[in-house]
Amino acid sequence: MYNSEYYVPSHITGFFVPFFSEDYLKTGSTGAGVSLSSGLKTRIKIIEGGGKVDVFLNGSKAIKNNTPVSLKCLNIIKEKYPKYFFNKDVIIEHESDVPIGSGFGASASAALGICFSIKDLIKISPRECIRIAHEAEVKSLSGLGDVVAEVKGGAEIRKTPGVDGIIENIPSDDLKVMAISLGKKKTESVLKDSEKMKIIEKCGSKLLKRLISEPNIERLMQCSKTFTYKTGIMSQEILDLVKIVGEVNSYDASGIMIGEGAFTFINKEDENRVLESIIDIKGDIIVSPIASGLL
Repeated sequence: MYNSEYYVPSHITGFFVPFFSEDYLKTGSTGAGVSLSSGLKTRIKIIEGGGKVDVFLNGSKAIKNNTPVSLKCLNIIKEKYPKYFFNKDVIIEHESDVPIGSGFGASASAALGICFSIKDLIKISPRECIRIAHEAEVKSLSGLGDVVAEVKGGAEIRKTPGVDGIIENIPSDDLKVMAISLGKKKTESVLKDSEKMKIIEKCGSKLLKRLISEPNIERLMQCSKTFTYKTGIMSQEILDLVKIVGEVNSYDASGIMIGEGAFTFINKEDENRVLESIIDIKGDIIVSPIASGLL
């Protein structure tokens, strides 16, 4: 039996510009966001059997439609390295510290977790792990830039798209991330809306230039807030939440892309005051250190 596990940070995007190519490795997004230490642990077990695959999410067996990226990722690995899976059953167990399907890049964390958990069996390189995870995300339309962002860690600017894109970190010493999630939103529902995509591309491109010219946390959150209001992706409930948090915090708040939630950066002095301002909010509240990179 083979048994291994791996922990991957989660990731929140503040704003983005999608890029699509016939080459999945060049498909991706530019923009900015931050990786959270609160993430997702994946455990892989491979045992003798007849080729069955079971996926568990937070202790419960998941139906196939709820874990498309995990299954896509494993299928890509099995197609590339079939001899390791002949007459074998695979059990995948995901344990998440963040809400699933809510803009925290959990599908990217799951794909990376599968690849890095299994790499010692197959002897594949970290680079190949990243490429496979990115392919699974892109083909599932569950995300475009979360895989490479989680590998990089920190608060990041994604300057060019794709698995080999240029990513640079923004200094974020002594800050944490606070996120409030009010529910789920399918990434695919936005990526397939051509009218929304035109607005996103135009707005996101302008904001990326602005952030690159002044790469700091204040500008990142200003750009993300502008994107939140101008793209029309967020509900009024989230816009209200962004306003509430921004009024009591040292940093602007922004919608979580693409999810039904909001986030901001907080320092020690502001943390209690910000949490008090949302004490009546019914949702998942996460306060997390900023994650380091995987490599």
